[in-house]
Amino acid sequence: MNPWHKRANEFIRDANELLPLISPQPIKKFFQRESTRLFDRLVVVVGSPGSGKTTLSRLLEFRTLAAVPDFKDNTEVRELLASLAKADVLDDLEPAVLALRLPAGGQLRSIWDLPYEPRLRHRLLRAMIEAKTVLGWLRTMEDAGVDLKHVRIITTSNAEAARDAVNADDLEMFRERARMTERAIFRLINALVAPAQDEVGEHLIDVAYAPFAIIEAIEISPAWRGRMLRLKPMVIIDDAHELHPTQLEDVDIWLRDREIKIARWMLTRIDSLNLEDFRRVLRDEETASPGTNPGRDRVRILLQDTENRNRVAFRSVAEDVARRYLQPLAAFHRRGGIHSLKTLLNAARPPVLAETDLKAIQVENDRLVEDNQLTSEQVGAMEAAYPPELTPDVKAAVTHIMLEREMRRTPQRSLFGAPAEDSSEEEVSKVQRPVITGAELQLLHRFDRPFYFGFERLADAANENIEQFVTLASVLVDRLETQAIRGRQLALDARQQHKAVREQAVKLIDQWDFPYAPQVRKLVDFIGGKCEELTLRPNAPLSDGANAYGILVADLFKLESNDELARVLHYALAYQALVLVEPYDCKGKTWALFELGGVAIIAKGLTHSRGGFVEGTLHQLKNAVESAA
Repeated sequence: MNPWHKRANEFIRDANELLPLISPQPIKKFFQRESTRLFDRLVVVVGSPGSGKTTLSRLLEFRTLAAVPDFKDNTEVRELLASLAKADVLDDLEPAVLALRLPAGGQLRSIWDLPYEPRLRHRLLRAMIEAKTVLGWLRTMEDAGVDLKHVRIITTSNAEAARDAVNADDLEMFRERARMTERAIFRLINALVAPAQDEVGEHLIDVAYAPFAIIEAIEISPAWRGRMLRLKPMVIIDDAHELHPTQLEDVDIWLRDREIKIARWMLTRIDSLNLEDFRRVLRDEETASPGTNPGRDRVRILLQDTENRNRVAFRSVAEDVARRYLQPLAAFHRRGGIHSLKTLLNAARPPVLAETDLKAIQVENDRLVEDNQLTSEQVGAMEAAYPPELTPDVKAAVTHIMLEREMRRTPQRSLFGAPAEDSSEEEVSKVQRPVITGAELQLLHRFDRPFYFGFERLADAANENIEQFVTLASVLVDRLETQAIRGRQLALDARQQHKAVREQAVKLIDQWDFPYAPQVRKLVDFIGGKCEELTLRPNAPLSDGANAYGILVADLFKLESNDELARVLHYALAYQALVLVEPYDCKGKTWALFELGGVAIIAKGLTHSRGGFVEGTLHQLKNAVESAA
């Protein structure tokens, strides 16, 4: 299977294929963050689609961990295994947890549609989760080659009666008890006409089932791997957002019970939270439910880097993922081994404008020099301070910005006159990298000069989301693979890269089909338009421009949860059309920034650098959304 296809990891069933594809850096970071609180209380992992939730659960499954000894000498997975061992997931390369990934859709969600009072439906859901988990534990051990005759269920010391109730002393009876429970609930779900609640008693004789309250560990005798293994049982409820909201709330409260000894995780998308709760997660705040203590009973982990505002940190992750994903492609092997995607993309030479376009900029610059009454020596001295690698067109565009700034000379500084007392001559003439990026963006919009090429700009567009990086990069990999198959040189010039990535970005936005997608597109268009206007101002006041819309935090607190804008923002954030940065202090005020996602930034032709924003109001955002109705 080609791992560049969307969500390929979910369809790779063989652990020997999966492990080499997993980049160790995100896993290491995840376990370092909460390593002491991941297996003794409820853990709720929240992330956007493609943030790595399912890959994380697949990694922890017993079938995956059971394959680890086969990789003890494999340098590709050494760092990954070290992270798992440090988190007590592995013990001397052997599994230390018995994890089952349980999808929340299908039968579990269908329980809510039964015509019974909520309390009974919650009871059925809990029993179904426990029954499916027990059956899954036993099945996954058998799949790994464990003979259940060598397995023992360890329960809490004061659970004799409950141990008998679930038949924990006999593995076959233990399994049959779980089957009976699952079967009884399955019949209710699939009945053509569900029995009335006052008639359902006879169907629920086998549903008084609660193994989570007593199971402490599962032991496998030395007959399997040559030594006794004591496993921590674990259930991972994947895609928990597919449950009915009332079900999700009840399961959350149930699994917070400190008497439950098994490890339990729930993986859910951001859209399972309302906007207010999501903002609390961003601020690392918890809300208390009756009888629970935030942090002690439940840990919520957001699979989104909200603290590191520098996209550069993700580049090494993207480079590692690209290297691993290129390895299975036979076409590259036939061309002399595995190639680095970074090397292939960065080999593209910077584009250069046509002579007529360059001449147009130079004519404008000559006019500005005359209007500013500058000498050629002054202009030459300024341009001598530019980085030497600038192409003539970018150099001319930078000079245009600097001359426009001189026309709009500010109180802080004159570019050519006497500098302020606290500014050295060197500081005045120095051109920062953002100004150069701003000049390149202006060339993009004015002359269609390629901008989105090279590995770094591709990685920066991913919003620290591996799936988004893979989806954007796949169009380039497909073209390179075609070249390899046809025996051609593996190369994509700047224009080819730029065109392919921008077309992919526009296509991805057109394919948005989540709730309120039309309104989200309208909001993205509104913010993108405002940012483009600021970016293209001749004097580039923010250097490389803006990619965010800022409103005062005090305004955001006025937004009611039932307001249409709140729902639109909710889904825009959940699917990374926008990224919320809050609080952001600037100009003596505290802002909430709605930053365009990486895909939208490419589609609108804006900078990936963070911090530049257009000031606005909540009322303007509401108007933008209402105009989409």
